[in-house]
Amino acid sequence: MRRHELQSREPDLFQEAARCEVGYLGLVTPDGTPRVVPLNFAAVGQALYFHGALAGEKWDLLKDGARVSFMMALPYSVIPSYWTAKEYACPATHFFKSVDARGVCGPVAEPAEKARGLQALMEKYQPEGGFRTITAADPQYAKALRAVGVFRIDVESWTGKVKFGINEPARLRRVWIARLRERGQPRDLATAIEIEKQLPPG
Repeated sequence: MRRHELQSREPDLFQEAARCEVGYLGLVTPDGTPRVVPLNFAAVGQALYFHGALAGEKWDLLKDGARVSFMMALPYSVIPSYWTAKEYACPATHFFKSVDARGVCGPVAEPAEKARGLQALMEKYQPEGGFRTITAADPQYAKALRAVGVFRIDVESWTGKVKFGINEPARLRRVWIARLRERGQPRDLATAIEIEKQLPPG
């Protein structure tokens, strides 16, 4: 990563970034063309699960296992330029946390593991419940488990990025904090707290 001050290896960052609603799977087609696929996904430890069809280009690329990348980006607040500069656009920015993971992806064959991956997806995207726990032993799910493709990315390495203006003067960051608290939109308080974590004392 070129901007080393934005790099993070905090162990909790992986799970935090995995809260994002959409991740991006990076593949290479047989003719060498890069392809990026947006996906719903769930993390179980540092394995990533998603589901898909047992046919089509994605299946053809992954059915025998393939090296992949996977990007998770958790957005925070947009900072408008006019908070610190009159008519000058350049100070506008957007804060976020992200993880760029690399590893091997392939289909899951074992019904019990398929069920665990799908259960993790349900718990992430429907945390309020309202569904019967997915298990391979439940006849209600047996047909669906056979028909759906579940894929697992075994993450071998990852790099985190945390962007909250650490490379900007403390005076400017304090202005952002005040404006974020004043604006009070969703994510603004969380963004202000993240900026405060990186401020020098005083």
